[in-house]
Order: sequence, then structure tokens, then C-alpha cells
Amino acid sequence: MSKANEVIENIDAGEFSDVDGLIQSSIEQDDDQTQFSLAETLLSRGLSVQARVVYEALLVHYPDEGQILSRLAEIAVSDGDSDKALDYITKIEPDDDSYAESLLVSADIYQSQGLYEVSEQKLLTGIRTFQDEEVFKFALAELYFDENKFDKALTYYNILLDAGIDNYSGISIDLRKASSLAGAGEYEEAIAEFEQLNAIELNEDAQYQLGFLYNQVKDYNKSVKVLEQLLDVNHDYPTAYSILADDFLNLKKNDDAFKYAQLGLNLNELDENLYMIAFEAGTADNLDEALALMSTGIKKVENPLPLIVKLSDFYITRGRFKNNLDLLDGMDLSNNPKLTWNLAKSYYETDNQKLAQDNILLVFDDFKDNLDYLSDVIEILRSSGNKEVLKVALQMYLKLDPDDIDMQELLEQI
Repeated sequence: MSKANEVIENIDAGEFSDVDGLIQSSIEQDDDQTQFSLAETLLSRGLSVQARVVYEALLVHYPDEGQILSRLAEIAVSDGDSDKALDYITKIEPDDDSYAESLLVSADIYQSQGLYEVSEQKLLTGIRTFQDEEVFKFALAELYFDENKFDKALTYYNILLDAGIDNYSGISIDLRKASSLAGAGEYEEAIAEFEQLNAIELNEDAQYQLGFLYNQVKDYNKSVKVLEQLLDVNHDYPTAYSILADDFLNLKKNDDAFKYAQLGLNLNELDENLYMIAFEAGTADNLDEALALMSTGIKKVENPLPLIVKLSDFYITRGRFKNNLDLLDGMDLSNNPKLTWNLAKSYYETDNQKLAQDNILLVFDDFKDNLDYLSDVIEILRSSGNKEVLKVALQMYLKLDPDDIDMQELLEQI
């Protein structure tokens, strides 16, 4: 009995204490083919550490053997040692039987390192060299898909589908095509592809994508149907709540929109969009809850500025100027002209003329082409006695709206 057979027998019997010693004996006593078969068996059983010992011993005698180099590279990849894997792979020559595998492995390594262009070139080399090997076309399509280069990905997914390949390594090519069309902004075409998927292909992620696409083309009822079915199966699919809440908001079903926004926030309290939807949907019938949610969102989300602007605008339109002053108190507004404008209006409406004028003029260049802003400037400056700037504001206003009789008369009075 060969030492290699003894190694396998011990492993099968669960006796590992002598395995390393027997492997060394196999390296010393067994022929090379037996050793190689042992290494292959060890690797297939997940014993990569032991397999590597045998492969490295064989490499001493066969330093240019592509199959050995390829196996060692595979083990290095699994160990997270990409540099060592590439060192093995680059030694495999184009005339070696393992060259195709080396291109695939090296492309995968470069992709994992973010070197997409190098990975692309390896796969293009594979396509040119091994024209009948569909694996390179699939790998290149996946590379482009991973890079969000959906138009290029579609080219290769279509090549595979034209060749009658609709599934590769357990991945649905039809689903990939549908997702690529969606990523490329071809929403109608993507929907048509999604609608043709079978029940297995239309998994949870695919259902979410389909619901999102219906939302994007404003077919809100279909989006609701798909996403509610998804949530019936999996309540913990957080991104579905945002789309579903938006669907109901657009359908003018504010109570449902508010409900789903709240449910979504229970799963992800950092979702800025859900706070926005909840606030917009809740201000009519659930104002106190909506305001409380917005306050919570401002404290929790990473970038609260959009929520602050939304709430500030709400206070201004509702005439709640003191609330707006409280909201913006102590806040650095130097990089947000809209909030500065809101602050100025709030100061004016609460009889702080000096601060109103100071702040409204800070953002003159930002809004000088905005009639609403110029109207506020004119109103504030009329009370300040600053006729020189008031005249400029009136002239700019009338340049945009020359038919405003009231503004014409005011300019004539200065």
C-alpha cells in the first residue's frame, strides 16, 4: 500500500495525528503521479494546508508545470495571499494546458484588488485565445456588471443568450440581463425582461428591482403589488419600505405611506429618504408624529442637512417663524444659502429687522435670479431705509418680471 493511501485511510478514519508524518513519507517514497493524486484528493476535501505541502514538493521537480502552479495559486487565493498567487500564475506559459485557468484566476485576483482594467485585459486575452470557452465571456460580463458598466455587460450577456446559455454556474443570465438594463436606465426594457423570469429567477432581490422599476416609470399600483408580496414573505427587506412608501405617497394614500415609512424606520433608522416620506405623508393627519420623526432623523442620520432644509421650509410655509429660529439656532449656515434665506425671513417676521437685512443680503448672488427671493429682499429693505440696495433689487426684479405694476410704482417712488 502506498503512503498516499495510508494518508487517505487515516483521514477517513478520523485519525489525524499521523497524517502530517505520512504525507512526508509519501513525498519521500511514492512516485510523482501518486503524490499529485494525493494532493488533488486533499484539496478536494478542503485540506488545503496539507495539499500545499505536497504541491510545493512536486514544484521542486516540476517548476514549470502549469497544473501545479495553478493549484498553488488557488490555495494562495483562498489564504488571502494575492501576491503569492500572482507569482505562481505568471509563471504559467501560454502553451501550457493550464493557461486558460491561469487567465481566469489572475483576472479574479486583479478584480478583487480593484484593478479592473488589468482584469479586463486578462479576460479579453482569454476570449481571443480560447474562442470556444464561454467562461471568459461570462467572466467579462460579470466584471462589467460589477463595475456598473451595464452597456458592456449587456453585450456579453446577449452573446451567451444567443448561444443558448441562460444559466451559468447557477447564475441566471436572463436575470443579469434584466438587471443590466435597469442599471443602464432602460427601465421599460428591463421591466419586460423581469416579467418573463420564472418563479425561481424572480427571487427577493429581483422582486425588489421590479418594484423599483415600476416605481420609476410611475406605475405605482404594480410596484405596490410586487413589493407587498415581497414583504409578505420577508418583513425584513428594508429597502422595499422606502419604495413602497413612495408609491403610496404618489397614489395620495398618505396614511399607507406614513405607515410603511415608519415600518421601514424600525428596520433602518438611518434612512434619510424614509424620514422625508414620513414627514411629507404625515403632515396632513399626523403632524405631531411627523415632526417628532423629523426631529429624530435630524439627530440620527449621517447627513441631516436635507432634513433640516425640509423642516425649515415647512416652518416658513406654515408661518412658524419662531420654530424655524429655534431649529437654526447656533447652526453654521455659511454653506447653505437656502437656510440663510429662511433665517432672514424668520428674523423679519419676528421683528428683528437688522438681522433680517444682514442675512438676506448674504445670499444675494445665490438667488438674484429668483423672483421669490427678490420679493423678500424688497420687502425687508423697504423697512430698512436702504434705498440704494432696494433700487438695485427692484431693477433686477423688473428685469425678470417687467409687467409687475406694483414693483414699477415702488421703483418710481424711490
